[in-house]
This record gives sequence, structure tokens and C-alpha cells, in this order.
Amino acid sequence: MNIKHCLIALSLAIQPLATYAHTPYIAPISFDVSNAKTASFDASFAETFFIPEAAFDKSEFIITAPDKQQSSPTKIAYFKSRTVLEQDLKLEGTYKISTGIRHGATFLIYDLDGKEHRKMNPEGPAPKGAKVKNHFQSVTRADTYISRKEPSNAALSPENKGLEIVPLSNPNEVFQGENFDLQILMAGNQLDKAMTLSLYHAQTGDKTEAIKIDTNTKGRATLNIKKSGIYLLRARLRSPGATHENQKGLSYTTTLSFQVFDNI
Repeated sequence: MNIKHCLIALSLAIQPLATYAHTPYIAPISFDVSNAKTASFDASFAETFFIPEAAFDKSEFIITAPDKQQSSPTKIAYFKSRTVLEQDLKLEGTYKISTGIRHGATFLIYDLDGKEHRKMNPEGPAPKGAKVKNHFQSVTRADTYISRKEPSNAALSPENKGLEIVPLSNPNEVFQGENFDLQILMAGNQLDKAMTLSLYHAQTGDKTEAIKIDTNTKGRATLNIKKSGIYLLRARLRSPGATHENQKGLSYTTTLSFQVFDNI
């Protein structure tokens, strides 16, 4: 299947995804690194942001420097609830910090005795008499940005891999009541159908309902947030999946963590 056909299939399947797994995130300990020489980050899966519950592992963390050069973090430490990164900030400008793409759990959804069942990391076929509805694998990534001294835009360029939230204006210059433009891309291509994003105000750590934001048919959206604080934006996209146990669709979840500053 070529990329055009993949995009068509994905666009047909754009819909809010049931919570089969926690949401991934990566966020700095502090977004204020203007004069810092080192920055630290937490990468985890969670239901309430940013309270880590399961470490983001089995992935290749990527740092994109202000000159667009990519490297691994200076230091990585793995714990049960979170992965901690440390990065030396040698250049001035905006850095992109990404978990990279992680291929995770496989899910089997089937009907049995008139009820829908979900099985995570299934081994072997569905139970006898079950009707398989879907068979897919989770694909997750999380991104964030920090700026040393003055923000710059070179690190904002898309990687053209998987599902991406691409800032069209610098995410370290988002102020309350002002526009923050972004675009959703799939493998570097725009989708041909609108989708709904979820925005969480994460500063208090409360379990609150997400703010729903619709993109246009090119995957573009403009955020205009009235309240300052730390936010997580989530995009989810699922291919149609498959009903054969040796085949599977892909369920993408991508997040962007950023701060909205007071507009004084």
C-alpha cells in the first residue's frame, strides 16, 4: 500500500480513541531554561498530567539542537514510573526533545456472547466462538521544546515520520489570549479530513475534561488559550486495523507539552 492509500485509510478512521492505554508525555522540569546550561525532563505514561505512572522506555530519545543537528540525550536514567533525561545546552536557541517513535502493545477487540472484549498483548487466537473486530498495535511519541536565550525556529521542522504535531509558530512563545498555530502531519503528509485534538491544562494535576479542538481539512489548527499554565495537546489517529491474527492496524498517539505564559 503506498503512502497515498495509507493516508486515505487513516483519514477514514479519524475518531476519538477509547482509552486502551495511558497517554505518553515528555516535559521539562522547568520550561524556564533561558540562562541554564543543563535541562532535565520526565518521560512517562499517565492519566493525570504530569503525574508519572509508567516509564516511557523501548524508544530512541532524540534531541534536535537549534542548528538542527540530532543526538541522543546527554544522560538517561530509567525508573519504574518515569524516564529522566538530562541535556547539556551548548547552543543558544530552541531545542526539540522527543521520545521518538515507540511501537507498543498489541490489542485484540472481539465480540463474544453479545459483549465487546479487549485483550492486550494477545497470545494466540481469540476465544472459541468470538468474532474478531479489530487487531492493532499502539504507536506513541511525545515532544516538547525549550529555549536557551532567544527562541529560534530551525528545530521546529517536521521529521516526516509517523504522526506529528508540528508547531507553525514557536511553542516557547505562547502567551495567553494569543494564537498558537500548528499542523498535524502523517509521514510528512497532510491529511485530507479534519480531526479532533484534545488539550489538557496540566498545571494543577487535576483530572479535568479535555478541551476539544478541531483542525481544518489540512490538519491545521489555531490555539488561543485564555489561561496561563502548562498544557498537553494530544492527537490520536487509528488505521482501520485487521481481523486476522497475523495482521494488524496501527493506533497512533502523539503529544506536545508546552507552557502558556502570562500576557502582562
